[in-house]
Amino acid sequence: MSKGISSKSREDIMDLVSLSAAWKGNELLNSPYWNYRLTSTEIAEIEAAIHALKVSHDQPIQFNQLSKTLAGVSEELENGKGAVLLKGFPVNQYSEEEIAEVYLALCRQMGLPVRESNSDFDSPIRKNTQFITYIRAEAADSSAEGKQSNDAFKFHCDRCDVNSLLCIRQSRTGGENRLASAITIYNEMRYSYPDIAQELFKEIPFFFEGEKNWTNYPLWCIHKGKFTTQYSSAYVKLSQLVLGAPRLTEKQKQGLTLLEEIGLKVGITLRVEPGDWLLTNNHVIYHARTSWPIESGKYDRLLLRAWYTPFNSRELPDKPSFRTMWGNVKAGCPRGGFLPNHPTPPDQPITEPLSETDAYWLAQYMKGRWRGADQIK
Repeated sequence: MSKGISSKSREDIMDLVSLSAAWKGNELLNSPYWNYRLTSTEIAEIEAAIHALKVSHDQPIQFNQLSKTLAGVSEELENGKGAVLLKGFPVNQYSEEEIAEVYLALCRQMGLPVRESNSDFDSPIRKNTQFITYIRAEAADSSAEGKQSNDAFKFHCDRCDVNSLLCIRQSRTGGENRLASAITIYNEMRYSYPDIAQELFKEIPFFFEGEKNWTNYPLWCIHKGKFTTQYSSAYVKLSQLVLGAPRLTEKQKQGLTLLEEIGLKVGITLRVEPGDWLLTNNHVIYHARTSWPIESGKYDRLLLRAWYTPFNSRELPDKPSFRTMWGNVKAGCPRGGFLPNHPTPPDQPITEPLSETDAYWLAQYMKGRWRGADQIK
């Protein structure tokens, strides 16, 4: 262990071994909220809410039994295994728009939705589109600007506290999701490669939509006894093409390779089906996906994604790197998402044109995101 670690930090690190979120593979199945099937009463409450929203958007939506279940979901996400799979959401009887509306209302039962990375600031319906993403394959080529692809993704986190996915349609083959406990990966690496594990507590560069198009952030951190991680191999790699961004150390490169290798060994692969609602805590869970063939009709794979800050979210360190990445570090406050440092809070839609500075760096970021950071001029 590094000589620079305090005795308190050593205690925090040792405590991680026995946490519920330090699971391997099928141990996730032991959670009461994994493969939880919604009851007929809970489904009826969802359907009643859909019909109520057709009549008026001004009246508050009430969920009685379901609100109790979602309170347990929130506890499991923050203080349990960090991953939840609910089944039986009624997706076949209603339009995508109706489902999306009630889905967002249900997320609001647990927290505050935040703007997503696909936010279309030029869209005439941008107030709505900033908080729900329709995850589908729009092009087979990931370099097609502005288009979603059917690419496989390695283990990563989204820049939000909770990532929520509701499956509307699934592909005929492929499109599996993978989950792995970040704490388990850390524990495994700490035992076998302690010097490399320790290196990932140092700040590393990330491709970023803010000033300079890069920022530093520690891949792993322990704060007040709670673990937090933020990682995307794509954005770390893109940072290495940005002028002025720090270079990764050899140990950091080794650590990122080990993270993927260990994650594949200790994680779980699942295939969500229509009506499945998958939620993960991005501070402790990495997620990935496999590719799938692009088809139309009932095999046009479609997932609705929402990002939100739960009311019971953890506090993050009050440090410049965390404030830049998240915008806010206080527990329970909306944070993360797209443009987290914009004057408009993350849980509110941006309806005014971006400032000249914000627009410039965002344009540079989008060029790099779709065509590679070497295309930024």
